[in-house]
Amino acid sequence: MNFYVSKWYVDVDGNQITSDEQQIKLESKVMALLVFLASHQGDVMSREQLETAVWADQVTGYDALTTCLTRLRKALGDNSRQPQYIETVTKKGYRLIAPVHWDKASKTHSTENKGRANWFIKKISILLAFVLLLVSILLYSFNKKISDFPVPLGKLPSIAVFQFENLSHVANQAYFSNGITADIRTALSKLSGLQVIATPSDQPQNNKTKSLRNIRYSLLGSVQRAENTLRVNVRLIDNTTQHQLWAENYDLEITEIFKVQDAITSQIVSTLSIKLTEEEKRRVSQKFTRSIEAYDFFLKGQSLYVQHTKTANLMARQYFQKAIETDPAFARAYGAQSLTYADAYRYHWDSENENSLAIATEKAEKAISIDKELPQSHWALAYVRVNQHQYNLAIESANQSLALNPNYMDGRATLAESYIYSDNESKGVDILRNVMHLNPYYPAPYASALGQAYYLLGENEKALSSLQDAMEKNYSLLTSHVMLIATLSRLGMKDEAEWAAEQLDIIAPDFSLDDIPRIFPIKDKDKRQSIIDNLLLAGIK
Repeated sequence: MNFYVSKWYVDVDGNQITSDEQQIKLESKVMALLVFLASHQGDVMSREQLETAVWADQVTGYDALTTCLTRLRKALGDNSRQPQYIETVTKKGYRLIAPVHWDKASKTHSTENKGRANWFIKKISILLAFVLLLVSILLYSFNKKISDFPVPLGKLPSIAVFQFENLSHVANQAYFSNGITADIRTALSKLSGLQVIATPSDQPQNNKTKSLRNIRYSLLGSVQRAENTLRVNVRLIDNTTQHQLWAENYDLEITEIFKVQDAITSQIVSTLSIKLTEEEKRRVSQKFTRSIEAYDFFLKGQSLYVQHTKTANLMARQYFQKAIETDPAFARAYGAQSLTYADAYRYHWDSENENSLAIATEKAEKAISIDKELPQSHWALAYVRVNQHQYNLAIESANQSLALNPNYMDGRATLAESYIYSDNESKGVDILRNVMHLNPYYPAPYASALGQAYYLLGENEKALSSLQDAMEKNYSLLTSHVMLIATLSRLGMKDEAEWAAEQLDIIAPDFSLDDIPRIFPIKDKDKRQSIIDNLLLAGIK
């Protein structure tokens, strides 16, 4: 239900607030925070209560709530020292002090507006259908031209692996169910006879399979963890008939989780009659680690790393280190830790350590020395080499990750970045468009890279759309913020660029133009300078 906070009208579903002629878009977590505070107007909410309400059972860094509150105050025009909306109660928490009025009529208004629009919709339906048909034909023709590691939908049986539901009654356990899902997806993606589609963790539980028109099968499940025991429920659905092809319940000790992952993969292969080569049988049976303790540390680190914030990155590195100390042969943990060092260099998060890239290289090479057939290790090295401006070596490493697993989407995305930064943006666009076609639930960095490529090509409207898409997926991703400001400035959208610059100052107060060469390892100096010039127009120094 929508509501008013003082002078602001809050459109919850639209993720925006409106006052007079001012309209501001909010990131989904910021909106969730506002809704929760409004639901408890006048009550002091502790940090723990707010983190639980907004991030549920996700593992998150300490700065997540602080950043979210800062963004919300900025949007509302509030001042933490003389608050009119959100008051900080020392050592206790926060409370919304502005008046709240719930808009009970919003649903009725929506229905009335829908009725008024029906005649217009009917009148243009034929024309709209024709336009949609034409667009579909053009998109199909465009996607047919993409040739890098092509696996078009429909050529192979496809399966959507949904995030397994977390049914544990313990806080901060979603990382475990998400990690199990990711590793089952990784095992299936090694099979050349199957196309695997990832899905977002917030995909609605009801009618999941109905939204997957081009995907033949869906794998759904749940995980319930209680101390040292585990219950895993899983089912395989044929999306064309909605029939359940297979289902199984596993009750086991937590140390046997790797056996369950093997059993699920084997059962899918058998049910779908997928033929495996001897090489694929061997690769699918490979394990990252045999230590459940190391695996648990690794999954916690993974859940933090993808948040793309300074604090979360450091915490992720520490968890990966614990995984390595528990199992010194855990190659994937070395590769993941390499990424944290590379990002620390790229975003200047380790300002006191200029050796971050050297350490990142060392960690990635260590991962490869332990297991040269692990795609993630070669991908990590490719990412490091991009940041070192070693574009040809980056392309070589990315291609090596894809040779080991042609369905490895992160490998393809880094291959695209290697081309984009080395002055071959068009090839990068082709690869990224192919990736997004194959996996419609792509993460924020893919959209950000596509936006950067469009900007460098001078296709500003496309750049704007892609960068806004990236920010919808992850508001914390710094590359998206910076390039969005540059794009808005280039388009002459001065007010929007200045507003975006203010948002950048909130999430990255230490950012300066000197960081551009690090954040964007672009070969062409003139193109880097273009970014700097457009940031200057928005008031960034």
